[in-house]
Amino acid sequence: MDVVTFGYNEYKFLVTNEQLGYVSEVLEALLGHSDPYPSGIVDSIYYDTFDQRFYRQSLNGDTRKRKFRIRGYGDNRFGQIHLKDKDLSVVRKLKDSILPVELKDQFAPYFHELQPAQPQAETFALIQAMSQHYGLLVPVVRVRYRRRRFRLYDYRLTLDTHVEIMGFSNGLDVKCNYGVLPHHVLEIKTVDSRPYLPLLGLTDLPQVSYSKFFMGINLLSTGDIAVS
Repeated sequence: MDVVTFGYNEYKFLVTNEQLGYVSEVLEALLGHSDPYPSGIVDSIYYDTFDQRFYRQSLNGDTRKRKFRIRGYGDNRFGQIHLKDKDLSVVRKLKDSILPVELKDQFAPYFHELQPAQPQAETFALIQAMSQHYGLLVPVVRVRYRRRRFRLYDYRLTLDTHVEIMGFSNGLDVKCNYGVLPHHVLEIKTVDSRPYLPLLGLTDLPQVSYSKFFMGINLLSTGDIAVS
């Protein structure tokens, strides 16, 4: 893979259970079949330090946030490594392929144990080098959900539903190991800094700062599911 993506703007809108049916109908009616991969499972394992440095970025309301994760697509295997930087609404990502990871008994590898899919993978090496600045990164939360994808011009829209949260035996201490977030989220990704989409007027959704990573750790460790 060995991919560096350019910056884009990311906007998120909260969708309640009561709104989900209508929002889904509007998206399908206006933009159905507009993406070559219209629906699928997204499965991510997020990493953090033992003192929860990245979690505290969201908790403290920092304008710049960083996340390290690995990602799969529904077969219980994780084949991509990601570094995501977000400064207000602007997102930049690095990603690369890794040797597939499979979970065993709620154990996931530490971040430094991941291996590149190809030798001399420059982006993988860069992500690992940047992670070493923070010391040991441990798996802290698995986030799995169904994603529906839509496109309109340069806009990429995703509707993420049934967001499952899981903990790890070799991660942080948590009160429970499984939960489901009570809301869904519509995300818009675009290079446009002031997007205009008439469908947002039809759905009347509130724009929020919403991190599945942050919400997931809250749910596992404290039971707090307030929107960030």
